[in-house]
This record gives sequence, C-alpha cells and structure tokens, in this order.
Amino acid sequence: MKISTGQLFDRAVTQMSEQKTKVAEMQTKLATGKQIVQTSDDPDKAGLIQRLNTAYNRQETYESTLGTVDDRLAAEEASLTATDNILQRVRELAVRASSDTLSADDRKIVSIEVNALRDSLLALANTQDVNGNYVFSGSAVKTEPFSPDTDGNLIYQGDNSYVSVDVSEQRRLTTNRPGSEVFAGVIRQETDGTGTRKVGFFAVIEDFSAALSGNDTSAIQRSLGEVDKLTATVSMSLADVGSRRNVVESQRDVLTDAKLRYKSVLSNAEDLDYASAVTQLSAELLSLEAAQASFAKISQLSLFDYIR
Repeated sequence: MKISTGQLFDRAVTQMSEQKTKVAEMQTKLATGKQIVQTSDDPDKAGLIQRLNTAYNRQETYESTLGTVDDRLAAEEASLTATDNILQRVRELAVRASSDTLSADDRKIVSIEVNALRDSLLALANTQDVNGNYVFSGSAVKTEPFSPDTDGNLIYQGDNSYVSVDVSEQRRLTTNRPGSEVFAGVIRQETDGTGTRKVGFFAVIEDFSAALSGNDTSAIQRSLGEVDKLTATVSMSLADVGSRRNVVESQRDVLTDAKLRYKSVLSNAEDLDYASAVTQLSAELLSLEAAQASFAKISQLSLFDYIR
C-alpha cells in the first residue's frame, strides 16, 4: 500500500491534535482538582458522584432541621424552667398562707403577688420562638395558646396536634407539646360532694388568689394540693423536652459521622490524585513533543533527497 505525502501530513496532524487534547484535558483536571471534568469522561463514576452529592446534601438538610428544632426546644425548655420556678414560688406562698400566723390582711398582700405571678405564667404559656410561632399552641402556631373568652376566663385556643419532622432517613422527632398538656388543669372534688369537675391551669391560680383575698383557709389548703399537681405536670413536661434535646444532640453526632463518611467516599471518587496527574501530564507532554519532533523531521523529507 502506498502512502502519499498528504496522508503522512494528515496522520501526523491528527495524532498531534489528539495529543494536544489529552494534554489540555490533564491541564483542566489539574486546574479543577477533579478526576472528571465532563460527565462523558466516565458516566458511571459521574453518576456515583451525583448520588453521593445528593446523599451528602440530604444530611446537611437534616442538620439544618435539627438546628431549627433545637432552637424551638430551647425556647420551650426556657419557658418551662421559668414556669416551674414560678410555681415553686406559688407553692411557697400557699404553704405560708396556710399558716395560722398570717392575718387576713397578710393574705391579701400575698394575693397581690400571686396575681403578678399568674400574669407571668400567662406570658410564659404564650411564649413565641425566634420565628414568632407560639410554642405551646400545637400545630396552630400563629394562634395565641391562652387568651380570655367572652366571660374573661383564660382558655386554651390552640389545638392538640403534635408536629414531627424528619431528622434522618429513618427517624422523626416531635418538635412540640400542646399547651393543653403542659398547662393542664386539675380535677377538683366539689365541696358539696356532688362530683368532680375540671379546673383549668390559670383558674387554679385565680381561685388561690381569691381564697387569699377572702381569707378562706380551707380553699387555701385545697389550692396548695392543686398547685402541687400543676407543678408535677410541668416538671414532667420539662423532663420530656430535656429528653428531646438529648435526642437532637445524639442525632447531630450521627449526622456529623455520616457526613464525614460521605465526604471521604466522595473525595475518593471525585478528587484528583495530583502526583499521579502530574506524572501523566509529563508523559503526555513528552508524547506530544515526540510527535512534533518526528513530524518536523518527516515534513522535511523529499524524493529529491534520494535522487541526489
């Protein structure tokens, strides 16, 4: 088979162009630090990298959700801690007012403090988080949990729903506890023995204040027992929110470990081995230089060189 001078030139130019392309690709990889510049370089590995990136971003989303949940639980915990402290003070006043050493005027003075404490408890029950959502209104986060009805009685206006969010592929976490459970009332035995009835959280405090103002020692004794029940309920709620915050912390550690694993696998699949890449670039440059040198030598050949 005869090879013409034109064929030699075309083949040489094609080989040099291909070699220049390889060199350019290696330079791009070194500049980006990535093994794959285009999906077509390695479709299978590109697909793996995409899946790993998606999984990693999902962990970051869960981590962001945990941060939001923790902020809300922190607001709940702070409110419950303050509520528990106030109820402890109300109980101290109830114990003190139960003593025979206090006069009617003394009990009236105590009732003034109880009224102030009741207002503080109401403010805490209507706590809002950093986003302006009410913490104790269930899923009705824009509805004030406790407000007066037409008769002036403080009643619960939220709902009894629990809100849960995904914090991993397999785990959901409850972010709230309805105010109807946290600020639950008590079951009161009627004084005439006719039965029992439900008395709201704030009604218990108001009745205690009224008993103090009226110097009703039997009602004061009853209020002492009812305040103890309110305190127990709030303490249970405080323990519950504490356990949920512990779950947030443990889940955050799990997500951190998962992100490190994904990052390691992603780095192995995506990041360029610079030492190997520099060696390969040097080899490609050497091949290009050899092709250029051989082309220069071949291009100078002529039939007349053999005729002389």
